[in-house]
Amino acid sequence: MSVFARQRWMSIGLALVGTVLSAFVLVSGRLVEERLQERWRAESLSELAGLRARLEGEINGATNLTAGLIADVAVSGTIAPARFQLLARELMRTHSLLRNITLAPNNVIEMVYPLEGNQAALGLDLLNHPVQGAATRRMLETRQPVLAGPVDLVQGGRALIHRVPIYLADQGVAPRSGSYWGLMSTPIDFDRLLASAGLVEPEGRLLLALRGVDGSGWKGAVFWGDPALFDRPDRIELDVRVLDGGWGMVAIPRYPPPGLDAVRGWTRAIALACFAVALVLAWYLDRTGRRLEQSEAQVRQLALHDSLTGLANRVLLEGRYRQATEVARREGHRLALLYLDLDDFKPVNDQYGHETGDHVLRAVAQRLGGDLRQSDTVARVGGDEFVVLLGRVSSPDDALGVAEKIVERLQQPFVIDGIEFVIGASIGIALQPDHADELSALMRCADQAMYTVKGVAGGKVAIADAAGCDSVKEMASA
Repeated sequence: MSVFARQRWMSIGLALVGTVLSAFVLVSGRLVEERLQERWRAESLSELAGLRARLEGEINGATNLTAGLIADVAVSGTIAPARFQLLARELMRTHSLLRNITLAPNNVIEMVYPLEGNQAALGLDLLNHPVQGAATRRMLETRQPVLAGPVDLVQGGRALIHRVPIYLADQGVAPRSGSYWGLMSTPIDFDRLLASAGLVEPEGRLLLALRGVDGSGWKGAVFWGDPALFDRPDRIELDVRVLDGGWGMVAIPRYPPPGLDAVRGWTRAIALACFAVALVLAWYLDRTGRRLEQSEAQVRQLALHDSLTGLANRVLLEGRYRQATEVARREGHRLALLYLDLDDFKPVNDQYGHETGDHVLRAVAQRLGGDLRQSDTVARVGGDEFVVLLGRVSSPDDALGVAEKIVERLQQPFVIDGIEFVIGASIGIALQPDHADELSALMRCADQAMYTVKGVAGGKVAIADAAGCDSVKEMASA
């Protein structure tokens, strides 16, 4: 080999080494970045959940504090001003978030503690008040406590207004069913509430915002924090329960994960150094990358799909089943599994060969997926056995109707290479959770139902018996 040729091959070898090193560094750096980001987000979510729990706890503590005073009024039907002052003073002493406590018989404020600074509230008609009337009417309509606000206070600051209807404890009458006496109102200092719950941390990990004035949830107005946080794609969202309503709570990490900039720096520096070596063969790197991407796609396809028909295989079916089960439990509907076995398929293989049989199986796969919904899954689980997973089923009749349509569709002739084939199908149906929860058990139930009806005659549909999949509950001709 000539010196020129030797040097050329050495250059190619060095370029390949540089390319591999560059790709390795970039991929490794990206994986490290993603792990840092995922861990940072998980830690942020955990911290946000803790803040939410503290916030809900503070609100619940403040709103439950006056239960004894309310019970005192409900039982006695009245309360002396001196006793009110005594009880209210003790309550205010134990909970610093309350700004004051007021009692409003027939919705007109007659007692307030502390009186100093709140004299103007005496005689206030809450039901007809232009600002506070709406929350009072909502309380009367629902007969439940309400948490309004936050609202700006005349004396400065903001507060959540907790209003509790008081119904007299008439003998033999259910709670909150007696005569209406009036209401108790306790403003909860909003700024102190946030500080007590740990939301006001200038150097904290998270940027926070809340929305849902008057407990109106995610549709309500933003009342604390930067409204732009609700439009960020990387936001973390949690629901906050507040009595009869809720708030929407979002968070964004205030700063990137520790070490992220360093990882990016050394990753780019080393990658650029490797790229300088591989520059003359960049086209080769591009082609190699494209081939690698295609190979990975093929591997994913083969790992999750049947190589002959392109349908889902058992691995993908199990994954889809887990997802469908979670959705069904959350939304309160059923799943149905149809176990299908082709009738008269063996003679096709025996008479015309496996290649023709494979063409028939592919044609069957196309017909099976013809009218199914996006939430449904068709899988091939055996030579001529298929499974159809119906993701949303209201009743057994829904699954029965789909199965009958499938049988009818498969009974239509198949034309392969000019030869007409007529085959059929027998289908067993099992429902989740009626017959089983696990996929394997559900398949056994449907398989047993299918073989029971297949033994009678081809082209039938049967629903497994709920008692234990030992008999056929319902049968219908296709």
